[in-house]
Amino acid sequence: MAKITQELSLALPALTKAVFSQPCEKDGAKKVELRPVLLRGRRCYQAERFEGNRAFHENYTEDALLAWAAEKLDGRFRQVLLVTETESRQFVLRRDGSYKKTASAAALPKPGEGQAHNREKEYILREGENIPALVDLGVFTKDFRIVRARYDKFRQINRFVELVAQDVRDEGADVIRILDFGCGKSYLTFILYYYFAVRRGMKTEIIGYDLKADVVARCNDIAARYGYDGLRFEVADVTRDRLADTEIDMVVTLHACDTATDYALAYAVRHGVRHIFSVPCCQHEINLSIGRGGDLDLLLTHGIIKERVSALLTDAIRAAVLEGAGYEVDVIEFVDFEHSPKNLMLRAHWTGKKRTAERVRAEALRERYGFRQSLLELIPGE
Repeated sequence: MAKITQELSLALPALTKAVFSQPCEKDGAKKVELRPVLLRGRRCYQAERFEGNRAFHENYTEDALLAWAAEKLDGRFRQVLLVTETESRQFVLRRDGSYKKTASAAALPKPGEGQAHNREKEYILREGENIPALVDLGVFTKDFRIVRARYDKFRQINRFVELVAQDVRDEGADVIRILDFGCGKSYLTFILYYYFAVRRGMKTEIIGYDLKADVVARCNDIAARYGYDGLRFEVADVTRDRLADTEIDMVVTLHACDTATDYALAYAVRHGVRHIFSVPCCQHEINLSIGRGGDLDLLLTHGIIKERVSALLTDAIRAAVLEGAGYEVDVIEFVDFEHSPKNLMLRAHWTGKKRTAERVRAEALRERYGFRQSLLELIPGE
């Protein structure tokens, strides 16, 4: 038997789900899911094949399933996820036709199970999971234990993943495509890939953009080392370069500097991206251009107050523009990963319901105080 059939055979006694995705051939099934079923008191396995918009179901005994898998599945899908009662394992297809295990994770507890009396928070990412990025970050030891001195960082990373998961959990999609603008050396991109591809078993494509060629090359090397074949990084300037033309489900921009955040948000609006997660960085544009003109003058007298007011005004305007374009927006306080002071996250998802009142107020402020704000200019009002 070829490698993946051997892995499937070993997993069958405790198998809860197997997912074969990313087919090598255009014709045939786009995805196959296997799950155990009880037929006349006997454990069998149901294969669900997705072809076009239709699903086909067949039931197999253990021996018949392994024979069918060796003939129809092995080497025909680029990604395989095996989930048992104790762990999940992800495999990717090599060029020579064999499969390489790229990640594994402890199984999630079933509803109602677990530590009923444990008062500690149950995190999405948990101690003991094989998450390479957390090891490289120094958050996990090599045996996947939390480094106690890095517990705050572990908690912050979980907070970010929770926020993302909340927005996409109920959609029921099995594919997600993400653009990360100004990705830098942040391991959050890798952790997002782990969450969706390994933990959720979704077909996942993530593109990271950054200006620095050495950073991009390093990130691509790391992605290859992890076996994350759906994750790639490119050198690009969000303010001027031609970016991805494929359908994108989510835009992430964490600490994109100054107006780069505005260009990333504008990209999301123009391409109808469903989910946006933006943690702005330095915000100089309004601070450098605002003049006196009314009731806000008192807040512009002292430099540090002016700077903070300008940053808050920038994010308020960004939220207003997104709402006017049909997004529901939450502005939440968010702890960043470098232990700098707390800042804000703009979390937005597309509803199609346009609310323009706040944008009108923002435009009136711009006229009165003479400042520039890029997103107001990049996304015209109606």
